[in-house]
Amino acid sequence: MTRKLESVLKNMKLSDNNRCFGCGKENPLGLKIAFTLDRGNKAIKGEFTPRPEYQGYQGITHGGIIATLLDEAMVRLAFELGIYTVTAWMEIRYTSPLATGEKVFVSAQIIKDGKKLLEATAEITDSSGTCIAKARGKLMRV
Repeated sequence: MTRKLESVLKNMKLSDNNRCFGCGKENPLGLKIAFTLDRGNKAIKGEFTPRPEYQGYQGITHGGIIATLLDEAMVRLAFELGIYTVTAWMEIRYTSPLATGEKVFVSAQIIKDGKKLLEATAEITDSSGTCIAKARGKLMRV
């Protein structure tokens, strides 16, 4: 990380005004994911049903929306645990298409809690337990 970026992050103040694209209830265009925290296991779960306006190809949810769901779960988990982070790196494996209108379950778990970085995993599954996509990420403390 460059010194300039380190300086910016050190002085950054993060706050939640309920307009987050992923989980903010006040964002009219947002995904509005409601999460449930499992503090003891450092895990979070939520449900999401993609609307037609989130499609790529007809009837299929855009991969960027899927990536956003995975990213949101990891960062929101850290936030709910009182740790302010931003995504430093994320790797995604898409395993099955997600139809618009199909309810899915989003989960994340912190697997390593370091001094500067957290490592987390996230997964999206359908109602039968089939994996739609999974991610691994590094979250930088701010």
